[in-house]
Parts: sequence; structure tokens; C-alpha cells
Amino acid sequence: MLFYILMEKIPLDTISGLNHAFDLYHSSADKVIGLIQISHGMAEHKVRYLSLINFLNQHGYHVAIYDHRGHGDRIIDNKIGFFDKFAGWELVVMDLLKVHKETNRLFPKLPKILLGHSMGSWIALSALQKKTLFNAALISGSNYPNIPETILQKILLKFEMLRLGREGYSKFLHKVIFGGFNSRFKDAITSNDWLSRDKLSVENYTKDPLCGFIVSNQLWADVIYGIESVFKKENLELLNKSIPFLVFSGTHDPVSNMGKGAIRLNECLKFHGCKSELYLVEGARHEALNETNKMTTYNYILDFLEKKLHGV
Repeated sequence: MLFYILMEKIPLDTISGLNHAFDLYHSSADKVIGLIQISHGMAEHKVRYLSLINFLNQHGYHVAIYDHRGHGDRIIDNKIGFFDKFAGWELVVMDLLKVHKETNRLFPKLPKILLGHSMGSWIALSALQKKTLFNAALISGSNYPNIPETILQKILLKFEMLRLGREGYSKFLHKVIFGGFNSRFKDAITSNDWLSRDKLSVENYTKDPLCGFIVSNQLWADVIYGIESVFKKENLELLNKSIPFLVFSGTHDPVSNMGKGAIRLNECLKFHGCKSELYLVEGARHEALNETNKMTTYNYILDFLEKKLHGV
């Protein structure tokens, strides 16, 4: 049963036409103990997180969530999977920080936690390299960059930009990258089995026109640039060393090379002085938050926050 009842839409930009707002799900628990802001992944949208939101609301957390540019209810002029012509990465990071600023204004005394999944995890890490008031970070389905893979992606992207333009959409790139993820599973029935073992979750994703779409060449360029920027030594040094990080990934997540990339990411954060911990979810694929054992992950997150923020 779902218990999230009170959802409030908070507008942030009513002038530019970019439809920047966030949904604020209020916890009805007797004691509210924090606010969690969610940064979703590529080619999906905020509605896919309702199960997690419901769980967090029940356990005393308000939740703020919004769609990234070119996703969900922020697809402007039919430009799906497109951030902006210029400085797209900086703009999506700025969007995240605007939501953070407003939640700080609304709830100045509550601890703020940032949860980023996949592409949203790198947007989150980029935001955390600015001055923020987040008290903890949850990094889901992420990866430490593989240099040979990045070089290959940049070469392929360059050709596709020459062929289709920066605002073009490459079926070839989509097939190479996402098809590569799915090829790790010999028993795959759909093209999206790499996401989860939960057949209903995969089915809902596959049927959803706002999921699994081909993104623009420009968005790929923005994401590659963003990831490279996040992992520059001088930027890693800007991360807040006083807050706890939880890096969690499925042991069968192809985005993190079956968990190996998450291990490297956790080691990288610790090397640069962050208080980071690793949780590998046994058997889970890319979306540990939508897996057959998702409640184990939900409860692990809850326990982590209780220990790190509330001393329970």
C-alpha cells in the first residue's frame, strides 16, 4: 500500500518556459527527521521513484524530486533527452542546486541528504563539489570512469555529431552503449533486462514512452564532459570531507562493470578524504532501488542514515 498523500509542487522558474519545479512529498510521520533530494538517471523520470518515496515518507523523511531537463515533464519543444545547446551540464547542476536552496529555505533545521542514481549520481557529485548544505550523500548505480571506454565513446560521438549534428539522435550510439549493457545477460528477454531482475519493473519501463528513449548527441557530450570534470583531481578535492557518503551498486550492474566500478569509486572518494562506505547489493542489476530485493536496499539506506546522522 502507498501512503504518500501530501505532494506539493514547488515552482522555481515560471518565466523562462523551462518548467523548472520540484515535487515535495511531505512525510506524515510523527517526527520528521530529514529531507532527501533525488537526482534521477538518464532516459527516465521522477515518477519511477514513488515506491522509494513512499518508504522514505513512512520513515520520517520529506522527499524532493524533479525531472532533469529533457526528461519527464521538462521536455520542451519535443526535444527529448536534451539539456541545452550550451553549457548543458552546468545548467542541470544549477537546477539541482536551486532545488537544494529552496528546500533549505523551507526546512532550515532538517538534515538534507542527496541521492543520485546513474547519470544523476554524477550530477550529484558535481553539485557536491560546490558549496552546499547537504549532510549526507547516497550514490546509486554509479561508476568510476574507464578511460579506454571514454575515449571510444568520444570517438564514436564525434562521428555521430558530424553525421547527424549536435542535436541529432543516434540509434547507433544508443545500441552500442545500452545494447552492450544488456548483452551481459544471456537470459535477457527484453532490451532492458540489464536494469533489474524484477520483470514488472522492466515491463513498466519498456512500455513507458518517457523511459528508454534515445538521447541527443549533445546530451551524450554533456554527460561525458560532466563525468570527466567530476573526476578531475582538483574537483574531487572540493568534495565535503565532513559528510558521510554511501556508494551502493548491484553486483550485476553492467554500468559499474558488475560492481567493480562502484568499488573503485568508493576507493577514489576515500583517497580524496571523503567518509565513504560501500554497499554491494547481491544479485542486483543497475537499479538496486527497483530490484526484487529492493526492500533490503531501502532498509540499508535507512540504517545508514540513522547511524550517520541520528546516532541510532
